[in-house]
Amino acid sequence: MDLHEHKKSILKRVTHQRSGFSLIVVPHYQGKTRKIKITPFKIYLAACLVGVIIVGFVSLFVAYRTNCNELAKLKGMNSESLTTAQSKELQLLQNELAKTKADLDALTQYVSSISQLEKQVRDSLKLGNSKVSLEYVLNRSTKKAELQSFTDLPTSVAQLLNETTNTTELAQEKATLLTTLKEAADTYNMLLAQTPDIWPIYGTITSYFGWRQNPFGGSTFGFHTGIDIASYYGAPVRAAGEGEVVFAGWDGGYGKCVRIYHRDGIETVYGHFSEIAVKVGQKVKKGQVIGYEGCTGNCTGPHVHFEVMVGGVYVDPLDYLQ
Repeated sequence: MDLHEHKKSILKRVTHQRSGFSLIVVPHYQGKTRKIKITPFKIYLAACLVGVIIVGFVSLFVAYRTNCNELAKLKGMNSESLTTAQSKELQLLQNELAKTKADLDALTQYVSSISQLEKQVRDSLKLGNSKVSLEYVLNRSTKKAELQSFTDLPTSVAQLLNETTNTTELAQEKATLLTTLKEAADTYNMLLAQTPDIWPIYGTITSYFGWRQNPFGGSTFGFHTGIDIASYYGAPVRAAGEGEVVFAGWDGGYGKCVRIYHRDGIETVYGHFSEIAVKVGQKVKKGQVIGYEGCTGNCTGPHVHFEVMVGGVYVDPLDYLQ
C-alpha cells in the first residue's frame, strides 16, 4: 500500500469516529460526570424500535375496534333472533303465569278458611289464643318466581307451579286433619255438655247416697237413692247437664219434681222444688235454672233431692259431680 492510500484510510477512520455526538451528564453537587456517546447507528436503531411499537399499537387498536363492532352485531342478531323465535312461547308462559296467580289467590282463600277452622278447634278445646300454625303456609320463606330475564322464565314458571302444588297438598292434609279433629272436638264437647257433672245448687250435703236411718223417725233403715243438698229457701236450682225435660210436676214423695234425660241412658232427678221453671219436652242447657229450692213432698226442711240414674240404675251422684 502506498503512502497516499494509507493516509486516505486513516482519514476515513477519523471521520467515522468523529461522526455523531456525545451527551455529557454533569451532577449539580457530588458525583462523577458521565459521558454518553450517541452514534448515527444508535439513532437509527432507536427510530426503528419506536416505529415497530407505533405500528403494533395501531394494529392492536384496530383489532380491538373491529372485535367490538363484531360483538355488537352478534348481540343485535341474537336479540332479534330470540324475539322472533320465542315470542310465541313467551306469550304462553305469560298466560300460564296469569292462570297460576289466579290459582294462588284461590289457594290463599282456602288456607285462610283452614286457619279459621283451626281457630274453631282451638276454641272448642279451650286451647286459648295460641298463634295459628297454618300462617306459615302463606308466609314461609321460600324462593319466589322472579321474571328477571326471558331465559329464566321457564324455570320460574316451573318453580311457581311446584310451589302451588306443594302448598295445595299441604293445605289439603291440614284441612283433612283439622276437620277430623273438629268433629272429634265437637263430639267431645257435646258429650261433656250432656254429662251431669255440675252441682245443681251450692249448699250443705245433709244426706248422702246409700243406706241410712229413716229421717222421719223410727229405727228402720232405707236406701237413699240420691243426695240431699240444703241451701236457703227459693235458691235457684240448675240443670247438672244439657238435656231434655222428660217430667215436670208433682211426683209423690219427691213433691214438685223435674226429670232430665241427658244421653246414653243417663238421667237426673231433682225433687222438693217450691217452684218449677221448665216444662216437659223443653231442651235445657247445662247450668240453666230449672226450678227453685223448697220443701214439697216428703221433706224435713228446705233442700234439693238430687239423683243420677244410668240405664235405670241409681248411682252415686258424687261420682259425676266435679
